[in-house]
Amino acid sequence: MRPVPQNPLSAKEIEQLDRFFLADDDLEATMDVSTLDGFLCAVLSGPMLIMPSEWMRWVWDMEAGKQAPEFTSEKQAQGIVSLLMRHANDITDTLTRSPEDYEPLFYKHEVEERTVSVIDEWCCGYLKGISLDPLGWQPLLDVQPDWFEVIYLYGTESGWERLKKLVDTHIEGSARHQAYVNRIAPEVRNIHAYWLARRRPVGEVTRGPQQPLRKASLPGRNDPCPCGSGKKFKRCHGAPQTLH
Repeated sequence: MRPVPQNPLSAKEIEQLDRFFLADDDLEATMDVSTLDGFLCAVLSGPMLIMPSEWMRWVWDMEAGKQAPEFTSEKQAQGIVSLLMRHANDITDTLTRSPEDYEPLFYKHEVEERTVSVIDEWCCGYLKGISLDPLGWQPLLDVQPDWFEVIYLYGTESGWERLKKLVDTHIEGSARHQAYVNRIAPEVRNIHAYWLARRRPVGEVTRGPQQPLRKASLPGRNDPCPCGSGKKFKRCHGAPQTLH
């Protein structure tokens, strides 16, 4: 196989990758591109280098890492894998060489003529990446829990329950949500820098049994949306979304 190009994915290529994930009905637990972005960010930022042969199987099957897509041709397989590797290489290169330029790939939703970032998929992906090496990550989780606060808030079922209780008014909820959104990029840059200076060599085993992370349960369609928009979930984050 020819070397994978290092240039970032274009918006068209990101949409192509997302369509591939969503089109395969046989893959019940495949990631979408925002979940993938969070997952790769954690995998490529963590205490131990994890090879693509290990992390890629979780892209196709987020629950068990066992299912794999049936490509229509070798060309399609090479194309999709190339997109995955280019995106992974771009995340690594950006976080290492110019971390101030790193921005997570969130879904966006239009609410009353304003753009709201949808971050739960990304956060679920990041936590899935952590779950590939839970014992390795634990020292940082213990000493800097604030760096992970937003990720756990939007990426776990218990966090969603807390968010529901935090929805006060439309304005306050929206401002709070945006404040959480704004924290993610700087904090994951801090996480990457921390582990980059301490990363263990490939093959050093400190991992315990892998526990597949299930995606957070969503609120009911008629419940208030946790983003703080003041609307019902079905008319806000539960409505069709676009990529950013």
